[in-house]
Amino acid sequence: MAHKQRLLSVSRRDRLLGLLLALFMGSWGWIGCGEKEQQTLTDGPSPNAQKEGKPQPLKVEQEEQIAAEVYYRRGRRYLQHSQYEEAIGEFSRAVHLKPDFAQALDQIGLAYTLQRRPGEAIPYYKRAIAQTPENGIFLMHLGKTYMDLRDYAEAKKAYRRALELGVKRAKIYYDLGVVSERENELEAASSYFQQAIQVNSEFADPYCRLGAVLEKQGEPTEAAYLYQQALKKDPRHIPTHYRLAQLYLKQGHREEGLRLLRDFQHLKQAERERP
Repeated sequence: MAHKQRLLSVSRRDRLLGLLLALFMGSWGWIGCGEKEQQTLTDGPSPNAQKEGKPQPLKVEQEEQIAAEVYYRRGRRYLQHSQYEEAIGEFSRAVHLKPDFAQALDQIGLAYTLQRRPGEAIPYYKRAIAQTPENGIFLMHLGKTYMDLRDYAEAKKAYRRALELGVKRAKIYYDLGVVSERENELEAASSYFQQAIQVNSEFADPYCRLGAVLEKQGEPTEAAYLYQQALKKDPRHIPTHYRLAQLYLKQGHREEGLRLLRDFQHLKQAERERP
């Protein structure tokens, strides 16, 4: 009987210890956890789930950056296909997400420039330059737009700053030559046109304008040579046909002059009829 009581006592004690152990383990989430249940507990929402579910500033900024880049690439595709309004729309969406997106601002300006709306382009170029003052390409675009507006003083400032920043483009030298020629600074104009040719020897425009400068300086033979070089680079270069025709007529080369004059008229007519 005493032995039986001892067994019962041990049994009760074991049950009590088991219950205490079970309660202790249950407080750590281990009761009844099979593999599936353990996975559920591990992957379930944490006590801070509501807090973690809120958009974090860094994540939002990254998402906006990605979206802005997508809009920018779409805008570039539209611009390459001359769909200017669509391009402006996409670039504007990019700027809405990232107001300091200098490349998108510049491309809006470029789209307006290509639409021959230079007055609307300039504020965007200036905003782009304000974001990245050392970007010479943006300054080159601004200079070209001022040339379209015939604001030569501002064009010179923008172009010269672009050159200082290392942007050596034939178009910059050519336009600076045009401005210098308009201001009757013939030596400076000649130098700029020569630099344009050095940068891009296939660019017909500076050959033609350098020839015109040499004509003004009383050097018709050298001028005729440069006009001929321009036509080798571009046989359909309209201004050169006219200038060389006039020069030949002045020199008494009537047949050659009239032929070039007819070519000039045909090219001008084709240009007017071009859609």
